[in-house]
Amino acid sequence: MPEAAKRIDLGDGVWLEVLSERRSDLLGRVDVEALAHHELKSTPARASIREALAKAYNKDPSAVYVKTIKTSYGVGISKVHAHIYDRHEDALKFEPQYVLARHGEAEKKQAKGK
Repeated sequence: MPEAAKRIDLGDGVWLEVLSERRSDLLGRVDVEALAHHELKSTPARASIREALAKAYNKDPSAVYVKTIKTSYGVGISKVHAHIYDRHEDALKFEPQYVLARHGEAEKKQAKGK
């Protein structure tokens, strides 16, 4: 019997439906695929998703990295991919620089001038 999808409330009628969780002991993290339901509202911010996932998985928000948020036009549903690490130090080893920069933990690369 399939397990019911996990629902995480983001407030203001916005919520995450966790579609899958995959544990990687080697990397010390859980990969989460979810749908953000935000009908008639803007796409939820990366920071609010990070805080909600940290609270739902009992982790420090600094150990949660939202990799992608893909929104389909006019539907009010976004696909979210996130990594939830056991320790913040593991994330610094494995996450690419652009993901760390999106979370304010690394400098963004400057585009080359023409």
